[in-house]
Amino acid sequence: METLYHSGRILTMVDQDDAPEAVLVREGRIAAVGPLDQVRAAASAEAETVDLDGRTLMPSFIDSHGHLLQHGMLASLVDLEHARSIAEIISAFRDRLALRDHDDRSPLIGAKYDPQLLAEGRHPTRADLDAVTTQLPVFALHRSLHVAVGNSFLVDGAGLSAQIPDPEGGRFGRFPDGTPDGYVEEHPAMAAFMPMLSPGGGGGLLPTGLTDPVQAAELAAADYLRHGITTAQEGAADPATIIGLIEASRAGALGLDVVVYPVVQSGTSVVDEHPEFAGDYVGGLRLGGYKMILDGSPQARSAWMSEPYAPIPGDEEPGCAYPIHTPEEVEAFTRSVAQQGRQLIVHCNGDAAAQLWVDTAERVGAELPALLEARPVMIHAQTVRDDQLERMARLGMIASIFSVHTWFWGDVHLRNFGPVRGRRISPARSALDRGVRVTLHQDTPVTPPDMLLSLWAAVNRISRTGRPVGLEERISTWEALRAVTCEAAYQYGEEDSKGQLREGMRADLVILSADPLATAPQDLREIEVLATIKDGEVVFRA
Repeated sequence: METLYHSGRILTMVDQDDAPEAVLVREGRIAAVGPLDQVRAAASAEAETVDLDGRTLMPSFIDSHGHLLQHGMLASLVDLEHARSIAEIISAFRDRLALRDHDDRSPLIGAKYDPQLLAEGRHPTRADLDAVTTQLPVFALHRSLHVAVGNSFLVDGAGLSAQIPDPEGGRFGRFPDGTPDGYVEEHPAMAAFMPMLSPGGGGGLLPTGLTDPVQAAELAAADYLRHGITTAQEGAADPATIIGLIEASRAGALGLDVVVYPVVQSGTSVVDEHPEFAGDYVGGLRLGGYKMILDGSPQARSAWMSEPYAPIPGDEEPGCAYPIHTPEEVEAFTRSVAQQGRQLIVHCNGDAAAQLWVDTAERVGAELPALLEARPVMIHAQTVRDDQLERMARLGMIASIFSVHTWFWGDVHLRNFGPVRGRRISPARSALDRGVRVTLHQDTPVTPPDMLLSLWAAVNRISRTGRPVGLEERISTWEALRAVTCEAAYQYGEEDSKGQLREGMRADLVILSADPLATAPQDLREIEVLATIKDGEVVFRA
């Protein structure tokens, strides 16, 4: 099978000034790139011809961090994303409850509420969710997926009281008298509710809706593909998630490439347990390495910082938050992964978490060079400092930056950190200037798998209210495009087969409505994905 693309803007992502006239795809690979007459001469008489009609052809997008299966699993939950008051959250739950059979006592779970968008400007409490029902579990997940709220059914069922201490690496919200108010911060605290939310034990780190991994994978893959993404990640997989993805892979339900990173707290023996997925892709699935989570969320004020958060109403004497793991645990996990020669990607939102990861990588990497040879990654890198970036560059540590945070939560960061630290959130410019390789991600399902929105955010750095958020940290459109193509391919160790249009590369392509390099920065998010091609086959068409 051959396809010849011509008569449009072709971005090879090899050089910004490249301007080939045509691309030939043969049997899922790039067979020729160059002048139309030469490429046409290389094509067979049976080759299909695609007139781009002025549109743009380029390598498809590569998601450097997200949670594909979780995105599909959450699709059936109560949608709280559009709630603008606690009353609307209650109403959304009640509406879903009204559709159920009277005897259905399964948990009622909603996701993606955001207190900055609520009229009350706060998280719900157990008292608010009790207005839905007290006869079954009601659980609301914050958009970050790092914090949540449960009703009294959950609080009482977990045996929480004023006398129960906060878990290590988490926190219970409390009323003024010390009684738990239903708020649970980070996974160790959420774990108190999990026996009631996922009684079978198969819910993973978070409770989910759909239980059929094949259906969930299909839903998620379709969403990624319509946004031009052909390589995705499951970036915090527990054993149940891994089994679900393997099932989806064997059923042919993925439709794109998925790289899996099991969380280290579930053990570091996954490669031994599933050796067939430890090498190249099998059914679109492979094991990339391991994931470690060191802290929480900056918008939830649970990212571990070296200096206290700025005071706000309700938190007049803030602290620095806290780590998820002790330094000893981090050292042990890192050594275990390094001894396997696998890649380790580490969630660091706060600069104290970044410090722990860089310190550990330097120390372990000096003794076990395989850690650094496997291209370690700092996931999010939201508040990483310049001195840390300089050390990352020497280590070859990649910064996978959550650039769209400036759009969704830029105003919150300016409030939580003050104008100096807040404006520096997601410091992609500082990273690049210090020689750190940068990739961009959406952390889906936290935000949609919209790579063009991430690109727009990195280039413009404007909040939802229109406030500039550290314009000095903007990067160019070319740099942002590299971050979601060839640099992301490098992060996965796939730079020889993905991320550029060169002979022999896999034909993972996207057709866009306009040329990003010729588009005004403020208009980048208006560009549409018209078609997505995976290994030479069209898998999405607008």
